[in-house]
Amino acid sequence: MKPIISGSGIRGIFGASLTIADVVEFASTFGVLVGRGPVVVGRDTRRSGPAVEAAVTAGLMSVGCDPVLLGIVPTPTVQLEAMREGIRGGIAITSSHNPGEWNALKLIGDDGIFLRPAGRTHLMELLGRERENADYREVGMPRELSGSVERHIEGVLSIPWLIPGGRPLKAVLDVTGGAAASFAPMLMERLGVDYAVINPEMTPGGDFPRIAEPTVESLNELSRAVIEENADLGFAFDPDGDRLALVDENGRIIGEDYTVALAIDFILSVRPGPAVVNLSTSRLAEDAAVKHGCRLYRSPVGEVNVVEEMEKRGSITGGEGNGGVIDREFHAGRDSGVAMACAVSFLRNNPGSTIGSWADSYPSYIMFKKKLPLRTGFDPVRSRLLEEYGPADDTRDGLWYYRDGGWMHIRPSGTEPVVRFIAENRDNSYIEEDFVIFREAMESVCVE
Repeated sequence: MKPIISGSGIRGIFGASLTIADVVEFASTFGVLVGRGPVVVGRDTRRSGPAVEAAVTAGLMSVGCDPVLLGIVPTPTVQLEAMREGIRGGIAITSSHNPGEWNALKLIGDDGIFLRPAGRTHLMELLGRERENADYREVGMPRELSGSVERHIEGVLSIPWLIPGGRPLKAVLDVTGGAAASFAPMLMERLGVDYAVINPEMTPGGDFPRIAEPTVESLNELSRAVIEENADLGFAFDPDGDRLALVDENGRIIGEDYTVALAIDFILSVRPGPAVVNLSTSRLAEDAAVKHGCRLYRSPVGEVNVVEEMEKRGSITGGEGNGGVIDREFHAGRDSGVAMACAVSFLRNNPGSTIGSWADSYPSYIMFKKKLPLRTGFDPVRSRLLEEYGPADDTRDGLWYYRDGGWMHIRPSGTEPVVRFIAENRDNSYIEEDFVIFREAMESVCVE
């Protein structure tokens, strides 16, 4: 078994498709790529985290880099620290929404952005090449650095559109035992929001206390807690704290796509301009942009792809429908702190409104997500699907089709060996017909 390498990083099942030897190889190669000097390293709460951190540290030091260990912090915290003067780059040790047996390295440039295409290409060229190891005089030296979470929070508090005080609010935080467990409560305190926390720790066996990905299917406990606590809203995080899903004041799980739409709606109301989301993001984002007379653009899936499209379009605001909100004026990365700040600021700027009434002001779409295992390359699947569906409207990332009232997106995952089928429409019949064609096409090329 080999690790999965993509724009989302290098990930696999610890001890199987991602070994200590793999980690040392990738970390040392990254060290060669960025050059000698300090490299920040942070991790989430996975049981394999300390072992992977030790391997990353060894790999970096072996080529003359000096690991700066941040401890358990959200991925956006690592990105912000990577942007500090003199830092060569960063590595976030996390497999994001994958279950506890997975782990990964997310590689970050000194601009705080996940490796861009040219950097990934260069990294792949360097992998497997013989490297010159540092001798005893030049071997890297590690050090620990505290205060990175506090600096992250100070950055959120400095965002110009933030409304830090006013209407009293209460939130329930479902931190799924992950890296947001200290960050989220600290931010709520600074914003003057009362809060309760659920799922604060990993299980003793090394698993997350709920399904790691904050989807509609995994947030029933948060829904109940919002009602019991008489809270104004619920926040649900993924394990590395870059994504956020919402639950409204009635315990209704409105999900991840609403997080990005709300952020776009609120930010464009005070700072209009173009917005960018990925191809798999709900039309809610487009509705939010149109509400303020602004243009919405789409990019391939993946944070770095969204960021590069934002740069191209001169956009400050954007994100991904998985609950990842980006304010490029703060930093060019998905940040649950920014997403929380948007929701709190929206409620304070609209004292007569609730998250539920805001969501109800938007059209109701049916979103359908399904994945099937991929045991061949994607090319045979692509060819068969093009035969069945005809030419795609966008081929930058798999196959994307416009549908009357919605869209359909089929793409190979960058985080697990599957093909994802994502469709959204006002009319479910379009989705059902398209999915039947997709499933039969997948079966015909023997990937189930």
